[in-house]
Amino acid sequence: MSFYTGTQCELLYAMPGSAPAVTATATTSILSANSTTLLPYQLPAAYFTQQSGTGLGKSLLIKGGGNFTLGSTADTITLAWYLDTTAGTQLTVMAQTGAITPVVSITNGCWEFELLVTCSALGTGANSKLNAVGHVFWGPGNNAAAPTFASNGATSAAGVTMIGAPQTGVTITNTNAYYLDLFGWWSATTGSPTLTLTNYMIFGLN
Repeated sequence: MSFYTGTQCELLYAMPGSAPAVTATATTSILSANSTTLLPYQLPAAYFTQQSGTGLGKSLLIKGGGNFTLGSTADTITLAWYLDTTAGTQLTVMAQTGAITPVVSITNGCWEFELLVTCSALGTGANSKLNAVGHVFWGPGNNAAAPTFASNGATSAAGVTMIGAPQTGVTITNTNAYYLDLFGWWSATTGSPTLTLTNYMIFGLN
């Protein structure tokens, strides 16, 4: 931080505990906090309106991660970040992965993600635009893990996949308040794959 403009990165939210695990379900389930478990985060209405100046570009940094366990079945996992007017009720997809196929038979693996969100247009009604792009890291964990990396990153025990569709973005109503919810779902229930979000942090960048 240079103090040239007086703006700074501000922690807006840190999830106060681990959210419920998503285990052996092929239906969409919330991974982050909801009103029946932990306190979810609600982005205030008109957040992306600059408080000083008239330019666009107000941004968020969303980070998090946790643990997972996979049996011997090659189940896939899909992750999706939503903007919801009611906590835990899907409304607008802000960013999503494709179906991730992890290496099987990993116990207490670790996953971690980072997502950049920038307002690129402000308009009345549902005419404000957000561009989001990020990545998910995935692999063996538990402190002493020694994963093997493949040259293509696809068939190794540890790898990375991308989040978002920054070429199109998503339109929102800037005057609405939104819950920033994370959802996930497995492709099948065989082998009882499980995924838990233990850390979830949201930063305001400017």
